[in-house]
Amino acid sequence: MEDNSLVFITSSYRAERGSVLHRDIYNREFASLLASMAASGLVYTVFFYISGNAILIYILIAAVLPAGFLLFRRFVFNSGSLEIIFNNLTGMAEIRLTGLAGKKRETFPVENIMDVNVEEMRIEVENPDGVDFVKKISLQHGMVMPGFGERRSLYILKLIFSGGMDRIIHVGDDPREVISVQAEIKEFLKIK
Repeated sequence: MEDNSLVFITSSYRAERGSVLHRDIYNREFASLLASMAASGLVYTVFFYISGNAILIYILIAAVLPAGFLLFRRFVFNSGSLEIIFNNLTGMAEIRLTGLAGKKRETFPVENIMDVNVEEMRIEVENPDGVDFVKKISLQHGMVMPGFGERRSLYILKLIFSGGMDRIIHVGDDPREVISVQAEIKEFLKIK
């Protein structure tokens, strides 16, 4: 925070229920690994028919797999971020979203922000039989997933605008962290 501006950056700005079964298993790193393995398989197939040189093929696969993982993680399965800049000098606030589709920008007057609220969203397990089944299989394979399939709460930080519209700017599992961010923004914007 500077004298006239407050900058808040987060990669956690979506409140989605999602699948309890897949949230803990399929993450961005795993998706990047699968995609890079598919790219390696494609390289193997193409170069097998073109050259047939096994050493060259294995060297290419050894290069494509880690490079593909890094490229897929960075450019395809990136998490994106939300940056919000409150500027009391200009009286404007700017929201910048970065992600796979590029950057989006939204500007609005700070005076349109009426409040900064925290809401709790509880995510219940919708398929307890499926969770039990996956837990049994993971135990058989010696892969315990702590917290898998448990009910969880998300704390959503929203800007409330005049006219009743709102905008999610941060989502977290720790209520103290979200309330701390709320207090800092409210103090800066002088909202009671």
